[in-house]
Amino acid sequence: MQDRRFSPLLIVGFVVAVVGMGAVGWYLSGPDATKPPAPKVTVQPTQTKKDDLSSTSPLVPPPSDNTATPAPSTAPPAMLLNPTANTTAEQRAREAADQKVGLLLAQNPTVEGAREKLLVLFPGFTPYEKIAAAPHIVNLVGDEQLGTVVDFLKNPTTPIEAQETFFNDMLNRPPQLGWPVLVDIIGTPNHQLAARAKELLTTIVGTDNGNDTTAWLQGVQAQLKQQGIDYEPSLGQRTPGQAQAVGQ
Repeated sequence: MQDRRFSPLLIVGFVVAVVGMGAVGWYLSGPDATKPPAPKVTVQPTQTKKDDLSSTSPLVPPPSDNTATPAPSTAPPAMLLNPTANTTAEQRAREAADQKVGLLLAQNPTVEGAREKLLVLFPGFTPYEKIAAAPHIVNLVGDEQLGTVVDFLKNPTTPIEAQETFFNDMLNRPPQLGWPVLVDIIGTPNHQLAARAKELLTTIVGTDNGNDTTAWLQGVQAQLKQQGIDYEPSLGQRTPGQAQAVGQ
C-alpha cells in the first residue's frame, strides 16, 4: 500500500513555484506599478487683456498680388479765382487812371503835344490820374517850363504821391533851379514835404533856418556862389500866379 504523506521534496518544489510566479508578476508590473496615478492637468486658454490689444499686431491678411490699383481721381480741378474779382477799388481806379493817361500819350505822340495835353488837363484829373500823369510830366517838361510843375508841387490838391514825384524831380534839376524850389516848399503853409525840404537844405547850407525863407535863400545863394554858379532868384520867389505859361 502506497504512503499518502507529502514528501519533503514535493513541498520544496511547491514553494519554489510560488516564489517564481511572484517574481514574474513583480517584474511584469514594473517599478511604477505601485505609484499612484498622476493627476489630470487641464490647460486653460490664455485670455488677452483689453489694455494689451494696442501692443499686439492686428490680424491683417497679407496683401494679395491681385490687389487692384486705385483708379485716378476724376474730380474736376479747383477753379482758379478770377484775378479781377480780387482787386480792390483802389487798384481798379489806379489801373483805369494808367490806361487813361496812356491813351492820352498815344493820341499825342510828339513831346510837345503830350506835354501840353498833360499840363492843361492835370488840374482837372482825379487824384489817381494825377499820380499816373506825374512821372510823364517830369519826363516831358524841360527847365523852361519848370514853373508850372512847381505850381503843381505846391498845390495842396495834388496827391502826396504826385507831390513826391515832382519834389524828387527838383533834386535832379540844376541846383540853381531845384534848390530854390525847396525854399518855396518851406514857405508854403502846411506843406506835407516842408520838413523834408528843411532836412535837405540844412545839409546843403550847413545850418537850420527854420521857417525863415529869406535866410534859406541867402544860404542857397552862398552855396551856389561857392560852386561858381550865378543865381538869380526867380523860381524860388515865384508865386503860383506868376508861373510861366505852358509852351513859352
